[in-house]
Amino acid sequence: MKYVDLSINPRNYEEWIKIIPMLKKFNFEIIGMDSNFINDDVLKAAKENSIKVIKRKYFKISNKDELNNILKSSNNSFLVVEPENNYLLNIISQTKTINAIRINLEKNIKINKTIKNLFNINKNGVIEISLKQLLNNDIFLWREMNNLLKNIIKFGLRFYVVSDASNIFELWHPFHVKSLFEILGVDNTYATLSMTTYPYYAISPILNK
Repeated sequence: MKYVDLSINPRNYEEWIKIIPMLKKFNFEIIGMDSNFINDDVLKAAKENSIKVIKRKYFKISNKDELNNILKSSNNSFLVVEPENNYLLNIISQTKTINAIRINLEKNIKINKTIKNLFNINKNGVIEISLKQLLNNDIFLWREMNNLLKNIIKFGLRFYVVSDASNIFELWHPFHVKSLFEILGVDNTYATLSMTTYPYYAISPILNK
């Protein structure tokens, strides 16, 4: 089985060269990377290891004006936006030009029926969750992750997980993601979906251009 990690953030090219063989070993075939980091050398190294790189733009927003500015300057990159609060989440959920919405476990943002309905209207809502926040073993964040996953699944929304790895030690093997879901009491079928079907769905508008 081939997997997708839509957020890999190496600190430099040397770190990227170390990460590539691990991605290949873990059977990742598509990764997302900040568009500003990508150059011919980065793409060449990825291609040599049969890994496709998606250009990614990621923004945190704290008000509606910031969102409007982002949308005006959007291009063919995979666009991910992280809202500061539930009010902004509601606004973002109505915006079709955003490919995914990142939920920060530290922000106490709740997935509810309103969000479900907005996602259903747009037909393309996908939630992004970073696993990097769990590496510090903060009990609060683990609890938030548990609640977030169960609410997302309860309302039938699509989501995918990313590592945000800046080095090889922050990568997640797919087996470890499945184990994480089991520990949280979530069917690990969703772990597989969050690394395959759902991220593919999120990037399909980009791949089809």
